[in-house]
Amino acid sequence: MTLSDISIKNPVFAWMIMAALIIFGAISFNRMGVSQMPDVDFPVVNISVTDQGAAPEVMESDIVNVIEDSVMTVEGVKHVSSNCLEGLANISVEFDLNRNIDAALQEVETKVAQAQKLLPTEMDPPIVTKTNPEDNPILWLALYSTDPKVTLRDMMIYVSDSLKDRISSVSGVGDVRLGGYLDPNMRVWVDNRKLNNYQLTVNDVINTIQTENVELPSGFLETPTKDSLVRTKGEAGDAAEFGQLAINARGGL
Repeated sequence: MTLSDISIKNPVFAWMIMAALIIFGAISFNRMGVSQMPDVDFPVVNISVTDQGAAPEVMESDIVNVIEDSVMTVEGVKHVSSNCLEGLANISVEFDLNRNIDAALQEVETKVAQAQKLLPTEMDPPIVTKTNPEDNPILWLALYSTDPKVTLRDMMIYVSDSLKDRISSVSGVGDVRLGGYLDPNMRVWVDNRKLNNYQLTVNDVINTIQTENVELPSGFLETPTKDSLVRTKGEAGDAAEFGQLAINARGGL
């Protein structure tokens, strides 16, 4: 006996089934979750490689081509694209929709590790990550000052030391990124004539800054009544102190 025969012989039963489908359908429709950006793991893996000072052509021939040939053997690869810049290259590997992204990520990492013996030894280790749309910022905030006395440096210090921590502590905030912010840095211009007089090179200046501009632990000072932590200030705080590092280095030669 088919369903149509049962419905004809029992019309009340058929109407009850239809009413139940309509009622539960309406309830399910109202409770159905809708999101413009649902939590979906796209089957795309990105490989980022850096080689300081290498031309885009060198990045393509010596690094990108080697990695592309290696990852093409991974199961489920749909499309591979790359972008080469000076000292930087990004390789995107797209997989089929039914491919498990976590398993694909592990296989790509294995293939890249196997291909490292064919890559330049001076390059940085490749970074393999999966694409996640939730990593993109969902809110941008702009900071400006109507007071002409407040400089860009003042706002940068305020954002880095105060505002960033306050926003990070808000419930639901996963990460805070700063745009337009520049970390304090020191630029050193060398005098070639003076370097030749002292028979030094630029690498000597760099090594001096790296080795002398450090603050190492100095131990403890123990007395019968108390123990004190000894600190020796070895880091330069301004341009004049950086110049003193170079003077000390020359005096030791």
